[in-house]
This record gives sequence, structure tokens and C-alpha cells, in this order.
Amino acid sequence: MGMNETCLNSAAQANAQQASCTGGFELACSADTAFPLFSPEGERAWAVGWDPQPVFPDQIVFERNTVFRLGTGNEEAIWTILDADWHTHRAEYVRLAPASHTARIVVQVDPLGVDRCHVTVSYVVTAFGAQAPAQLEPFSEASYAERMLSWRAQIQACLKG
Repeated sequence: MGMNETCLNSAAQANAQQASCTGGFELACSADTAFPLFSPEGERAWAVGWDPQPVFPDQIVFERNTVFRLGTGNEEAIWTILDADWHTHRAEYVRLAPASHTARIVVQVDPLGVDRCHVTVSYVVTAFGAQAPAQLEPFSEASYAERMLSWRAQIQACLKG
């Protein structure tokens, strides 16, 4: 299915660890259809439990410098859109959960034809504090490959309506 996940885990310091993963999948739709599914509001349609709340501006818009929150308590994270390029179908986010980790996420949707595209999702996660190892568990190669398969299945189901 064209799943080539690569994950690198490195324990840079005693109190923090960093992992980077890249993986992807094909979808049976155009890049123009797929790209907005990776926006904060678009993800609501397929990602279970995804409920972003606006910080700035008052409504969540899929453009640079939009800030929103997700999660509660120690798991609450502040997300900032660094880039949302509709022409190249590329989005970049930074997520900060002050109690546990930061992440940089890049989504790239490449057209493969009129009704096919390839989605590449890259994460660089820096985990710190007592929960650092647990924060990095989803970024082992096997877990990340599973996540990509799950995302693909959820999005395909969403596209079918």
C-alpha cells in the first residue's frame, strides 16, 4: 500500500527525549479534496475525539498564525498553524503541551491523478519530564505505521460518507 514509516528515537538528554517519524498513505480522492481534511476543522469529520477550541482568532481558520487548544488538564495542548499552503497542499503545525511535550507536524498531500493522492505525515516530538517514555510510545515504527493505517481507514470512511 506504499506504507514506508521511518521513525528515529534518540535520547538526547537525561530529562528529555526526541523522536521523529514520517509515514503516509494513498487516498482515493484529489489532493484538493484531501488537504482540508488535515485542517483543524476538517479533522473533526474523521478523527474521533478531535474537538479543537479557538484561541486566536475567534473562529478556527486554516491559515498561518491561527492558534487553538485541544485536550484537557495535563494533556491540554496549544497548537499553532505555522503554514497552510493550499497551492502546494502543505500544512505545518506546532503543538505544545507544557506538562509533557512539544511536537512539530507537517502534512503534505501530493496529487497522483484526478482522484488519487498521497498523504505524508511527519512528526518530531520532544518529550520531557517523568512521562517522556510514555509520550514517545506512539512514535515507535510499529505504532506509527498502525496510526497511518487507522487514519487512512477513518478518512476513507469519511469520504464515502
